[in-house]
Amino acid sequence: MAVTESGIEQVLAASIPSLAGVPEPFRLLDADGRCIGLEPELGEDELRAMYRWMVFGRQLDERGLQLQRQGRVGVWGPMIGQEAAQVGLGQAMRAGDWIFPSYREAITLSMRGLELTELFAYYRGLYWPADPVKTGAFPIQIVIGDQSLHAVGAGMGFALQKQERVGIASVGDGATSEGDFLEALNFAGVFNAQTMLFVQNNHWAISVPRTRQTKSETLAQKGLAHGVTGVLVDGNDALAVYTVSHWAIERARRGDGPVLVEALTYRIGAHTTADDPRRYQPSDEIENWRRRDPLPRFRRYLEDRGAWDEDAEREAVQDSLARIDRAIAEAEAMPIPTLAAYIEVAGG
Repeated sequence: MAVTESGIEQVLAASIPSLAGVPEPFRLLDADGRCIGLEPELGEDELRAMYRWMVFGRQLDERGLQLQRQGRVGVWGPMIGQEAAQVGLGQAMRAGDWIFPSYREAITLSMRGLELTELFAYYRGLYWPADPVKTGAFPIQIVIGDQSLHAVGAGMGFALQKQERVGIASVGDGATSEGDFLEALNFAGVFNAQTMLFVQNNHWAISVPRTRQTKSETLAQKGLAHGVTGVLVDGNDALAVYTVSHWAIERARRGDGPVLVEALTYRIGAHTTADDPRRYQPSDEIENWRRRDPLPRFRRYLEDRGAWDEDAEREAVQDSLARIDRAIAEAEAMPIPTLAAYIEVAGG
């Protein structure tokens, strides 16, 4: 049965936190990739494209780690295990929407039009060469949580100018403990900003576990005090993330209020290549979540529909690697900017 626009409110009700209790995460696929009764209104070409983006993200991560070890890019923030959350979000966005990312959203940024050469140029220490207004992809935010304010500011502007656009911040669970995030929630609620705050709860803020960051039973419920609707979703279920993100973005676009989405996932790899997770992440916890890898889950769903096979997998991997290698070669050929060029880019 397809999830329709008119019926999604009722379906999501059980995954919206309240003061009465903690909800179950919204999901459409079980752990083995079997549909549990609902499906989004996506065609097979769209479904295959989503999985190809997940494969691309996994290959990008592996190549990014290699490049960092070779000294060819700077610090790399792996996305391993979080591909479904990023692809579901990227699939739900429309042209004209703006995304304000952290350092772990390379897949979503690529889906929204950021050229991979430009991304590698950034990781090689050059300035952000892309035009944020044209692509909708704003520069990577290193200061934890600040992009929440930027997205809410954009959403307030869209509402004041009556533009059917949405400002989206993608943050980690650690960012929800920052004052900037709470200020963003407050302004979003007060000014009815056309904004979605998307939290990839990967359970670890560098070396601090989720349980030591906050006593909130969910992060989604942090919106309650600010008049912002929160939704809890299985972040390793690409279809569920797409469905929730699409609902939240369109709700904000209509002016019906901002939404805080918490996508439950896990950081299988290191926080960044400057980090050694073996010093703090329990190995059994990692292995438990590795068994929930979102790629095999979504692949099995496609295979059951007859929409994917080993040849398609091989082609997706090869195409991804070719695209990545081409982009890094182009980025490495870019000249180091002069001081005057940096000043010009900064608007000086």
